[in-house]
Amino acid sequence: MDVRTDSEFFNAVVAESGLLAEQSQLTDSTVRRLLEHFYGLQGKLVRIPTEKDETFRLQGRDESFLAKVSSPEEDPGIVQLQTACMVHLERTAPDLPVQRLVRSLGGAAEVLIPAPTGPFDRVLRVMRFMPGELLAKHDASAGQFQLVGSSLARVGLALQDFDHPRADRLLLWDLKHFHRMRPLLGYLDDREKRSLAEDVFDQFDATVVPHLDTLPSQVVHGDFSPFNVLVNPNSPAYVTGIIDFGDVVRTPVIFDISVTMANLLGADPPNPWERALSVLDGYQSVSPLPGQEFEALVVSAQARLLLRALITQWRASHLPQRRDYLLSHSKPDWDRLASTSAAPAPNCPFTP
Repeated sequence: MDVRTDSEFFNAVVAESGLLAEQSQLTDSTVRRLLEHFYGLQGKLVRIPTEKDETFRLQGRDESFLAKVSSPEEDPGIVQLQTACMVHLERTAPDLPVQRLVRSLGGAAEVLIPAPTGPFDRVLRVMRFMPGELLAKHDASAGQFQLVGSSLARVGLALQDFDHPRADRLLLWDLKHFHRMRPLLGYLDDREKRSLAEDVFDQFDATVVPHLDTLPSQVVHGDFSPFNVLVNPNSPAYVTGIIDFGDVVRTPVIFDISVTMANLLGADPPNPWERALSVLDGYQSVSPLPGQEFEALVVSAQARLLLRALITQWRASHLPQRRDYLLSHSKPDWDRLASTSAAPAPNCPFTP
């Protein structure tokens, strides 16, 4: 049993998640040299802004690649978890449109780079660049959202037998810790937002927490959001790319679905649950959930949306130079959460 206070636990999760670490940047010339030395790759290098690691697109003569260098504040064991997950999917589900790793000249899926500063060496990985349109930028139909849900279910099935020594990592985004995230409420100075947030925490405590130890769990993608799903409206499969395994973790399976649903809640204020339930319909068509988990799923989807808003609020307090920018980007989350909370809870669409 974890005897730490919620504040102590929150600080531990933040440290392992690496969200407040200052990014130590490599020069573009250094990255080009590493890619040529370890992978034999050359081309035009373009830096892509990201939350933690350093990410680059390399445009070669015939193909594009994505290169990632982990932060010196991130444990290489956690990066190796993500890599192992991708390798597992290569082997067990070659039909899934998952981003594929490129092996080094020595045949390795990742390369360790000594770091002059920071507690850890850095990890270099190269992936094939996946073209396509982000789901976030496409106005999908109900049928297309169902295909998103069925794709998520197929990833989950392919990961059922995957395990790793670091699968139980501490991750700030992992909803199995949501009930211990109340310290984030201290960063809210808006009474209306705080009341809304406290209500979601109370629902989670009442509906989800009592079942945390019995909900089916496994390693999941962890961030199947519209920004990590590539689509092609002209393809029968619709979903043509699944990227970013940075939030891989072992957690209750319903929390994997919560992420996708949370990103769609309130997008259509008059029908705040409609798009999210279309995703659930698609998921159910491949991997049926027991009906008794539905209420916990409904609450955890709202909890995930709230968590994103709260983490943005928390980051804004630590990054005053970006405060206005961050808070402007969190406003839609609060608006969507408010419209969803005000609407009647959806009825269970499948048999209890």
